[in-house]
Amino acid sequence: MYICIAGKNKCAIDILKYIKSKKKYKGKILALPNLSDNGRDSWQKSYKKFAKKNKIKIIKLADLYKIETLFFFSIEYEKIINPKKFKSKDLFNIHFSLLPKYRGCHTNFYQILNGEKYSGVTLHKINSGIDTGDIIKQLKFKININDTAFDNYKRLMQYSLILFKKNINKILFKKYKSKKQKLQKGSYYSRNSINYNIIKKINCLDNSLKTHNKIRSLIFPPFQLPVVNGMKVKKSIYKNNKIYLYD
Repeated sequence: MYICIAGKNKCAIDILKYIKSKKKYKGKILALPNLSDNGRDSWQKSYKKFAKKNKIKIIKLADLYKIETLFFFSIEYEKIINPKKFKSKDLFNIHFSLLPKYRGCHTNFYQILNGEKYSGVTLHKINSGIDTGDIIKQLKFKININDTAFDNYKRLMQYSLILFKKNINKILFKKYKSKKQKLQKGSYYSRNSINYNIIKKINCLDNSLKTHNKIRSLIFPPFQLPVVNGMKVKKSIYKNNKIYLYD
């Protein structure tokens, strides 16, 4: 049996740490970093660097296709997985939304933009669609009215680890249950559905909740901050039907 953790950032590192701490899996753990991971830490630690430092075997995607006794877990892995290429059927993904809502990309941004009151993470099987596989388990948490996209992202990473810990043994011993998604009740956003450089400039402030949601959906300091009437905004507070901005 081999366990491969594919992905990036803190959530992939934390999950790899957890698996590594279980001595019974020693020598059976594989890492598949994103191709964009250059092995250097930035605003998040490099998953590739962490795997090398901890002597976890880094493997190529094509080499995973041949392993029959593989348990594959994708956590923010950047490539679309084609299950038909794998000999193993034990392929899983942790997605940053409560599926079937917000399949695809930019899930964190759209949840805040649309004023969702709840977010969460979903553990599901990988099939030939994009985030359409059968759901195994979900964890839900509340989004507060002044939470930014960055706040929500950090919580999504945290809950991904909790979800993994709660379900890994059931998956490895194949004692889990799954249910099909009701895709007609869901939503999907493509990678090209948004250009942050264009929408981050806001040239009016009407104190509506819709505008507040747009501002806080763009607050993600490692990549961008919204610019409202020429001011870079790090925090937006909605109180008594009015928006208060902080730089």
